[in-house]
Amino acid sequence: MNNIVLDTDIFIDFLRGFEKAKIFFEEIKNEEYLVYFSAVTETELISGKECNKIERKAEILKILANFNKVLVSNEIAIKAGDFSRIHNVETADAIIAATAFAMKAKLITRNADDYKNIREVTLKVPY
Repeated sequence: MNNIVLDTDIFIDFLRGFEKAKIFFEEIKNEEYLVYFSAVTETELISGKECNKIERKAEILKILANFNKVLVSNEIAIKAGDFSRIHNVETADAIIAATAFAMKAKLITRNADDYKNIREVTLKVPY
């Protein structure tokens, strides 16, 4: 079983209806993956103005419910602080990277540049 953590950008692409993202979500559904996302990703998605519409917010939460949410534990918070300080990474991205680190998972992102200096986490650009 392979563990993966999806970065926020992957969900955004899917929610915007990008064909490559839809294909990617079909692929991970059909393969043997444990799929995780950080609670920070949920925050980032829900913070969008489109969530002023209750239907859109409900749609996002329904999609996220298909995957495993990882709460920000003390271990993740400390590792994220290290990543942020040592590698000069934005806090939200550092928490997402620390989530992948804690779950022993690949981080699936289109924004590889945001994480390129964090050698402790394996990145994969899906499309």
